[in-house]
Amino acid sequence: MISTDLINKAVEFRRLHQGPELLVLPNIWDPLGARLLRSLGYPAVATASAAVAYSLGYDDGEKITFTAMLDVIRRIAGSVEIPLTADLERGYANTPQGVAKNARRALQAGAVGINLEDSHSEGGPLRPVEEQCARIRAVRTMADGEGVPLVINARTDVFLGGGVLPGEQKVQETVSRGKAYLQAGADCLYPIGAGDRETLILLVEQTGAPINVYARQGVISMAELKEIGVRRLSLGPNLLRASLEAMRKVAMNLQSSGGYELFGDDVMTSSEIQKIVDGNKMPESSD
Repeated sequence: MISTDLINKAVEFRRLHQGPELLVLPNIWDPLGARLLRSLGYPAVATASAAVAYSLGYDDGEKITFTAMLDVIRRIAGSVEIPLTADLERGYANTPQGVAKNARRALQAGAVGINLEDSHSEGGPLRPVEEQCARIRAVRTMADGEGVPLVINARTDVFLGGGVLPGEQKVQETVSRGKAYLQAGADCLYPIGAGDRETLILLVEQTGAPINVYARQGVISMAELKEIGVRRLSLGPNLLRASLEAMRKVAMNLQSSGGYELFGDDVMTSSEIQKIVDGNKMPESSD
């Protein structure tokens, strides 16, 4: 049974894609990360499939079982009152019906948005457009049947194709796919790998869709993204990578010098963490 609260979260999440502000989603992989972002004022949270998989000891690319992924989605959704969107990779199923079934399970677990990729594997060949449209249509039909305006973020991997198409043709292919995916029921287009100003302007203008950009080195600034009409920015597994690098530095410092200086003023205190866990705002720092 879908609750009114879940429907309201979906409505709010959809509204966040309408601007004027850029919806920034530093993807997380556990309830603590979700509560941290909520405590900082983020209006929604998102999972990253790679971050969830890595944190549980799996590689990315649907190597984790869907049951295990679903358990993480349920735990995160239950930990915060703000909307959650979940990265479902390729849907963990081969058929449109299977994808829709899994999207329903994610919805029932508390996700009001999903990512759905159009490649067979990371950097691999893309599905035929109509095949991907059938998968999107199946999810939209399911969500409509449940009475939930689920936000479908249609990821296209055209720009991850390793130079199979020239740059101009990649833009044209992305626009073509984007329009088809929107007509099939998608709400947002995620051309992962696109990040320069000229390309993003063309995608915004020619698709008319809210565009999701993947934050990485070389992508134009957040101010520029907002200026040209990009609506959504996500980090993928980059927050996990940054966190793991911080852990590595501490561990290597212990090996090399046995020093404790990295546990100083720049480390969050236990009381601050407790306030996040309890759902309270972190105290403002004093000068």
